[in-house]
Amino acid sequence: MTDTSIKYKHHTINFYNLLDEGHNPDTQIQSGTIYQRGDHNFDSLVNHLAKGSVIYDIGSYIGTFAIPMALEGMKVMAFEGFPKNVERLQKNCAAYPAIKVYEAALSNEKREVVTQFNDCRDEKEAKEDLIKYVLLDEFVEENSIPAPDFVKVDIEGMETLALFGMTNIIKNVKPIWQLCYHHNHPDKYSEYPGFVPTSEGGFDFTSLFEDYNIFCEGTPTVAFDRWGEYIMIPK
Repeated sequence: MTDTSIKYKHHTINFYNLLDEGHNPDTQIQSGTIYQRGDHNFDSLVNHLAKGSVIYDIGSYIGTFAIPMALEGMKVMAFEGFPKNVERLQKNCAAYPAIKVYEAALSNEKREVVTQFNDCRDEKEAKEDLIKYVLLDEFVEENSIPAPDFVKVDIEGMETLALFGMTNIIKNVKPIWQLCYHHNHPDKYSEYPGFVPTSEGGFDFTSLFEDYNIFCEGTPTVAFDRWGEYIMIPK
């Protein structure tokens, strides 16, 4: 594993224990390309937010999204489901008091299971570990977490179940969202269903249009019909 420093604007961010192989954020950090990704376009996001806004970074991995948002003056709640990623996330974020790390994998029910998990590490075989699934609305209330002004969701298909546990945030809080929709993501394990189509009991994404104007790649859209980043602005 490797430690690497990378520039974000006029800041230097230190990342620790990076993987040396695979198509993952670790290798993109080391190549200096991580902040060229479309889902890490912070200038367009912060234009919608005031300093001190509360950010939920769901699927935080090792902090590539959380840390720049903290540097932009935001309060970041970083949620990560895979324990070994949480260890690295905590180390990377330790220098930033505006970031609070939570070990929590979001789903449509609360339970703890030992399973393989899509951990974004892109290793030859997904690792097995104890996963703590939670419903976000319930978890937020139990842990007295402040309501979000902005929610980023990037959880490799599990958004199709996790959104069932965010009804209060979706309907009542109505933050701005950056939602990665992993259409037909293939990874599924014993206790990790990954992408679940609406026809098989997954979340009905068309319901989101009731409360939000939704854009994909900067263009207004009327359907979640392809893999990509969707920006949702409350009506």
